[in-house]
Amino acid sequence: MPRREVHDSFTQEVKRELVRLPLGPMHEQRAELAGLFFGAGTFEIASGGEYTVRLSLSGPGVARRALKLLKAFDVTAELRTARTAPVGLRYEIVLGDAPRQVQLLNEVGVLSDAFLVQRRVPRRLVREHGCVAAFLRGVFLACGSISPPGSAVHCELTVEDTELAHDLERLLARVGLRFAVIERDRNVACYTKRGETAADFLATLAAHDARLAWEEKAVLGQVRQRANRLANCDQANAERAARAAGRQVAAARALLADGCGIALSPPLREAAELRLRYPYLTLQDLARKARPPLTKSSLHHRLRRLVELAER
Repeated sequence: MPRREVHDSFTQEVKRELVRLPLGPMHEQRAELAGLFFGAGTFEIASGGEYTVRLSLSGPGVARRALKLLKAFDVTAELRTARTAPVGLRYEIVLGDAPRQVQLLNEVGVLSDAFLVQRRVPRRLVREHGCVAAFLRGVFLACGSISPPGSAVHCELTVEDTELAHDLERLLARVGLRFAVIERDRNVACYTKRGETAADFLATLAAHDARLAWEEKAVLGQVRQRANRLANCDQANAERAARAAGRQVAAARALLADGCGIALSPPLREAAELRLRYPYLTLQDLARKARPPLTKSSLHHRLRRLVELAER
Protein backbone atom coordinates (compact mmCIF):
# COMPACT_ATOMS: atom_id res chain seq x y z
CA MET A 1 0.00 0.00 0.00
CA PRO A 2 1.43 3.43 -0.92
CA ARG A 3 2.74 5.54 1.99
CA ARG A 4 0.10 8.27 1.54
CA GLU A 5 -2.74 5.72 1.63
CA VAL A 6 -1.36 4.19 4.82
CA HIS A 7 -1.22 7.68 6.34
CA ASP A 8 -4.82 8.42 5.33
CA SER A 9 -5.97 5.00 6.51
CA PHE A 10 -4.78 5.57 10.09
CA THR A 11 -6.20 9.11 10.09
CA GLN A 12 -9.60 7.75 9.08
CA GLU A 13 -9.31 5.04 11.73
CA VAL A 14 -8.78 7.70 14.39
CA LYS A 15 -11.72 9.74 13.08
CA ARG A 16 -13.99 6.66 13.09
CA GLU A 17 -13.13 6.19 16.75
CA LEU A 18 -13.85 9.84 17.55
CA VAL A 19 -17.23 9.97 15.82
CA ARG A 20 -18.37 6.99 17.92
CA LEU A 21 -17.84 8.95 21.13
CA PRO A 22 -21.03 10.00 22.91
CA LEU A 23 -21.86 13.68 22.74
CA GLY A 24 -20.79 15.64 25.79
CA PRO A 25 -22.68 18.41 27.62
CA MET A 26 -24.04 21.26 25.54
CA HIS A 27 -21.09 23.61 26.07
CA GLU A 28 -18.69 20.90 24.83
CA GLN A 29 -20.98 20.12 21.88
CA ARG A 30 -20.92 23.80 20.97
CA ALA A 31 -17.11 23.83 21.16
CA GLU A 32 -16.80 20.71 18.98
CA LEU A 33 -19.20 22.14 16.41
CA ALA A 34 -17.15 25.34 16.40
CA GLY A 35 -14.02 23.27 15.75
CA LEU A 36 -15.70 21.65 12.75
CA PHE A 37 -16.67 25.02 11.31
CA PHE A 38 -13.24 26.58 11.84
CA GLY A 39 -11.47 23.52 10.46
CA ALA A 40 -13.64 22.81 7.40
CA GLY A 41 -16.02 25.74 6.90
CA THR A 42 -16.11 28.12 3.96
CA PHE A 43 -18.19 31.31 3.76
CA GLU A 44 -19.82 32.12 0.42
CA ILE A 45 -21.76 35.25 -0.57
CA ALA A 46 -24.08 35.14 -3.59
CA SER A 47 -24.67 38.03 -5.96
CA GLY A 48 -27.96 38.88 -4.25
CA GLY A 49 -26.29 39.27 -0.86
CA GLU A 50 -27.41 35.88 0.40
CA TYR A 51 -24.71 33.80 1.99
CA THR A 52 -24.09 30.18 2.86
CA VAL A 53 -21.62 28.37 5.09
CA ARG A 54 -20.36 25.08 3.75
CA LEU A 55 -18.71 22.30 5.76
CA SER A 56 -16.58 20.05 3.55
CA LEU A 57 -15.84 16.78 5.36
CA SER A 58 -13.82 13.72 4.41
CA GLY A 59 -15.96 10.84 5.64
CA PRO A 60 -19.60 9.86 6.16
CA GLY A 61 -19.06 9.29 9.87
CA VAL A 62 -17.79 12.83 10.38
CA ALA A 63 -20.72 14.18 8.35
CA ARG A 64 -23.22 12.21 10.46
CA ARG A 65 -21.67 13.53 13.66
CA ALA A 66 -21.82 17.11 12.36
CA LEU A 67 -25.52 16.67 11.50
CA LYS A 68 -26.13 15.18 14.93
CA LEU A 69 -24.48 18.18 16.59
CA LEU A 70 -26.50 20.59 14.46
CA LYS A 71 -29.71 18.76 15.38
CA ALA A 72 -28.85 19.16 19.07
CA PHE A 73 -29.07 22.93 18.47
CA ASP A 74 -32.36 22.69 16.52
CA VAL A 75 -30.69 23.33 13.17
CA THR A 76 -31.30 21.32 10.03
CA ALA A 77 -28.90 21.49 7.09
CA GLU A 78 -28.59 20.19 3.58
CA LEU A 79 -26.21 17.30 2.96
CA ARG A 80 -24.53 16.97 -0.44
CA THR A 81 -21.71 14.91 -1.89
CA ALA A 82 -19.05 16.14 -4.27
CA ARG A 83 -16.05 14.52 -5.91
CA THR A 84 -13.06 16.72 -6.62
CA ALA A 85 -9.45 16.04 -7.53
CA PRO A 86 -7.21 15.23 -5.80
CA VAL A 87 -9.16 14.73 -2.55
CA GLY A 88 -11.91 12.53 -4.03
CA LEU A 89 -15.36 12.17 -2.47
CA ARG A 90 -16.35 14.85 0.05
CA TYR A 91 -19.47 15.27 2.15
CA GLU A 92 -20.77 18.84 2.25
CA ILE A 93 -23.15 20.25 4.85
CA VAL A 94 -24.64 23.56 3.76
CA LEU A 95 -26.20 26.19 6.04
CA GLY A 96 -28.01 29.23 4.69
CA ASP A 97 -29.02 32.57 6.16
CA ALA A 98 -32.16 31.42 7.94
CA PRO A 99 -32.52 33.16 11.35
CA ARG A 100 -31.81 30.06 13.46
CA GLN A 101 -28.81 29.11 11.35
CA VAL A 102 -27.39 32.63 11.59
CA GLN A 103 -27.94 32.56 15.35
CA LEU A 104 -26.06 29.26 15.63
CA LEU A 105 -23.15 30.60 13.58
CA ASN A 106 -22.95 33.45 16.06
CA GLU A 107 -23.12 31.03 19.01
CA VAL A 108 -20.18 28.99 17.71
CA GLY A 109 -18.10 32.09 16.97
CA VAL A 110 -18.17 31.94 13.18
CA LEU A 111 -20.11 35.24 13.01
CA SER A 112 -19.57 38.14 15.39
CA ASP A 113 -22.44 40.06 16.96
CA ALA A 114 -22.08 42.44 14.01
CA PHE A 115 -22.45 39.42 11.65
CA LEU A 116 -18.83 39.61 10.48
CA VAL A 117 -16.92 36.43 9.67
CA GLN A 118 -14.44 35.50 12.41
CA ARG A 119 -11.12 33.71 11.74
CA ARG A 120 -9.88 33.39 15.31
CA VAL A 121 -10.56 30.73 17.93
CA PRO A 122 -13.56 31.98 19.95
CA ARG A 123 -12.15 32.34 23.47
CA ARG A 124 -15.52 32.26 25.17
CA LEU A 125 -16.03 28.69 23.92
CA VAL A 126 -12.70 27.27 25.14
CA ARG A 127 -12.43 28.44 28.72
CA GLU A 128 -12.67 24.96 30.27
CA HIS A 129 -10.37 22.00 29.62
CA GLY A 130 -13.24 19.84 28.34
CA CYS A 131 -14.21 22.53 25.85
CA VAL A 132 -10.60 22.85 24.63
CA ALA A 133 -10.50 19.09 24.01
CA ALA A 134 -13.90 19.20 22.26
CA PHE A 135 -12.85 22.13 20.04
CA LEU A 136 -9.61 20.36 19.06
CA ARG A 137 -11.59 17.20 18.37
CA GLY A 138 -13.81 19.12 15.98
CA VAL A 139 -10.81 20.67 14.24
CA PHE A 140 -9.11 17.29 13.86
CA LEU A 141 -12.28 15.72 12.45
CA ALA A 142 -12.47 18.60 9.99
CA CYS A 143 -8.86 19.00 8.84
CA GLY A 144 -6.53 16.83 10.90
CA SER A 145 -4.18 14.05 9.89
CA ILE A 146 -1.70 11.79 11.66
CA SER A 147 0.88 9.31 10.47
CA PRO A 148 0.43 5.65 11.43
CA PRO A 149 2.33 4.29 14.44
CA GLY A 150 5.73 2.94 13.56
CA SER A 151 6.36 5.40 10.71
CA ALA A 152 7.97 8.84 10.73
CA VAL A 153 5.85 10.95 13.08
CA HIS A 154 3.75 13.73 11.59
CA CYS A 155 0.53 15.06 13.10
CA GLU A 156 -1.06 18.24 11.79
CA LEU A 157 -4.13 20.45 11.62
CA THR A 158 -4.31 22.06 8.17
CA VAL A 159 -6.13 25.41 7.89
CA GLU A 160 -6.17 28.30 5.44
CA ASP A 161 -5.54 31.20 7.83
CA THR A 162 -2.22 31.98 9.54
CA GLU A 163 -3.82 33.68 12.55
CA LEU A 164 -6.08 30.69 13.11
CA ALA A 165 -3.06 28.35 12.93
CA HIS A 166 -1.24 30.36 15.59
CA ASP A 167 -4.40 30.40 17.72
CA LEU A 168 -4.47 26.61 17.49
CA GLU A 169 -0.80 26.48 18.44
CA ARG A 170 -1.51 28.52 21.59
CA LEU A 171 -4.59 26.46 22.40
CA LEU A 172 -2.60 23.23 22.15
CA ALA A 173 0.08 24.72 24.40
CA ARG A 174 -2.59 25.31 27.05
CA VAL A 175 -3.02 21.54 27.37
CA GLY A 176 0.72 20.86 27.31
CA LEU A 177 1.08 20.03 23.60
CA ARG A 178 3.91 21.77 21.74
CA PHE A 179 3.08 22.24 18.07
CA ALA A 180 4.68 24.50 15.47
CA VAL A 181 3.24 26.47 12.53
CA ILE A 182 4.45 26.37 8.95
CA GLU A 183 3.04 28.36 6.02
CA ARG A 184 2.72 26.63 2.65
CA ASP A 185 1.66 27.81 -0.78
CA ARG A 186 -1.98 26.79 -0.36
CA ASN A 187 -2.49 26.36 3.39
CA VAL A 188 -1.02 26.69 6.86
CA ALA A 189 -0.19 23.71 9.08
CA CYS A 190 -0.08 23.51 12.85
CA TYR A 191 2.00 20.36 13.32
CA THR A 192 4.30 18.22 15.45
CA LYS A 193 6.86 15.57 14.59
CA ARG A 194 7.38 14.36 18.17
CA GLY A 195 5.97 10.92 18.90
CA GLU A 196 5.16 11.64 22.53
CA THR A 197 3.31 14.83 21.61
CA ALA A 198 1.30 13.05 18.90
CA ALA A 199 0.35 10.28 21.35
CA ASP A 200 -0.71 12.82 23.99
CA PHE A 201 -2.72 14.67 21.35
CA LEU A 202 -4.67 11.47 20.61
CA ALA A 203 -5.35 11.09 24.33
CA THR A 204 -6.56 14.70 24.53
CA LEU A 205 -9.03 14.02 21.72
CA ALA A 206 -10.19 10.87 23.62
CA ALA A 207 -8.94 8.57 20.82
CA HIS A 208 -7.74 6.10 23.43
CA ASP A 209 -7.71 3.01 21.19
CA ALA A 210 -5.52 4.83 18.68
CA ARG A 211 -3.28 6.00 21.53
CA LEU A 212 -2.85 2.41 22.74
CA ALA A 213 -2.03 1.24 19.20
CA TRP A 214 0.50 4.05 18.93
CA GLU A 215 2.17 3.15 22.25
CA GLU A 216 2.16 -0.57 21.45
CA LYS A 217 3.96 0.09 18.17
CA ALA A 218 6.39 2.42 19.91
CA VAL A 219 7.22 -0.22 22.54
CA LEU A 220 7.68 -2.89 19.86
CA GLY A 221 9.94 -0.53 17.97
CA GLN A 222 12.06 0.08 21.07
CA VAL A 223 12.29 -3.66 21.76
CA ARG A 224 13.28 -4.31 18.14
CA GLN A 225 15.96 -1.61 18.27
CA ARG A 226 17.35 -3.04 21.52
CA ALA A 227 17.35 -6.56 20.06
CA ASN A 228 19.19 -5.30 16.99
CA ARG A 229 21.75 -3.50 19.14
CA LEU A 230 22.31 -6.63 21.24
CA ALA A 231 22.55 -8.81 18.14
CA ASN A 232 25.07 -6.45 16.58
CA CYS A 233 27.02 -6.38 19.83
CA ASP A 234 27.02 -10.20 20.06
CA GLN A 235 28.16 -10.45 16.46
CA ALA A 236 30.98 -7.97 17.05
CA ASN A 237 32.07 -9.85 20.17
CA ALA A 238 32.02 -13.15 18.28
CA GLU A 239 34.12 -11.68 15.48
CA ARG A 240 36.65 -10.30 17.95
CA ALA A 241 36.83 -13.66 19.74
CA ALA A 242 37.31 -15.49 16.44
CA ARG A 243 40.16 -13.18 15.42
CA ALA A 244 41.82 -13.60 18.82
CA ALA A 245 41.47 -17.39 18.62
CA GLY A 246 43.05 -17.33 15.16
CA ARG A 247 46.07 -15.41 16.47
CA GLN A 248 46.36 -17.81 19.41
CA VAL A 249 46.26 -20.90 17.16
CA ALA A 250 48.94 -19.43 14.88
CA ALA A 251 51.11 -18.56 17.87
CA ALA A 252 50.72 -22.01 19.44
CA ARG A 253 51.53 -23.75 16.17
CA ALA A 254 54.67 -21.65 15.68
CA LEU A 255 55.92 -22.07 19.26
CA LEU A 256 55.37 -25.84 19.33
CA ALA A 257 57.06 -26.41 15.98
CA ASP A 258 60.47 -28.13 15.97
CA GLY A 259 63.37 -25.73 16.05
CA CYS A 260 61.42 -22.67 17.15
CA GLY A 261 64.18 -22.00 19.68
CA ILE A 262 61.82 -21.08 22.54
CA ALA A 263 61.41 -23.38 25.54
CA LEU A 264 57.85 -23.10 26.88
CA SER A 265 57.05 -23.53 30.54
CA PRO A 266 54.58 -26.35 31.34
CA PRO A 267 51.64 -23.93 31.90
CA LEU A 268 52.28 -22.19 28.56
CA ARG A 269 52.77 -25.47 26.73
CA GLU A 270 49.46 -26.77 28.14
CA ALA A 271 47.70 -23.60 26.98
CA ALA A 272 49.19 -23.91 23.50
CA GLU A 273 48.22 -27.56 23.18
CA LEU A 274 44.67 -26.83 24.40
CA ARG A 275 44.19 -24.06 21.87
CA LEU A 276 45.47 -26.25 19.02
CA ARG A 277 43.23 -29.11 20.09
CA TYR A 278 40.12 -26.94 20.51
CA PRO A 279 40.52 -23.94 18.15
CA TYR A 280 36.80 -22.98 18.17
CA LEU A 281 36.07 -23.07 21.91
CA THR A 282 35.49 -19.89 23.86
CA LEU A 283 37.98 -18.95 26.54
CA GLN A 284 35.57 -20.00 29.29
CA ASP A 285 34.96 -23.43 27.74
CA LEU A 286 38.64 -23.89 26.96
CA ALA A 287 39.61 -23.08 30.54
CA ARG A 288 37.42 -25.96 31.75
CA LYS A 289 39.42 -28.38 29.59
CA ALA A 290 42.63 -27.72 31.54
CA ARG A 291 43.75 -30.14 34.25
CA PRO A 292 43.09 -28.86 36.81
CA PRO A 293 40.50 -26.41 35.33
CA LEU A 294 41.64 -22.81 35.05
CA THR A 295 39.85 -19.53 35.42
CA LYS A 296 39.06 -17.65 32.27
CA SER A 297 41.38 -14.86 33.33
CA SER A 298 44.33 -17.21 33.93
CA LEU A 299 43.97 -18.88 30.55
CA HIS A 300 43.58 -15.51 28.81
CA HIS A 301 46.85 -14.36 30.41
CA ARG A 302 48.71 -17.49 29.20
CA LEU A 303 47.36 -17.25 25.66
CA ARG A 304 48.25 -13.58 25.47
CA ARG A 305 51.79 -14.49 26.59
CA LEU A 306 51.97 -17.08 23.81
CA VAL A 307 51.01 -14.49 21.19
CA GLU A 308 53.63 -12.05 22.54
CA LEU A 309 56.34 -14.73 22.39
CA ALA A 310 55.39 -15.72 18.84
CA GLU A 311 55.46 -12.09 17.68
CA ARG A 312 59.02 -11.70 19.03
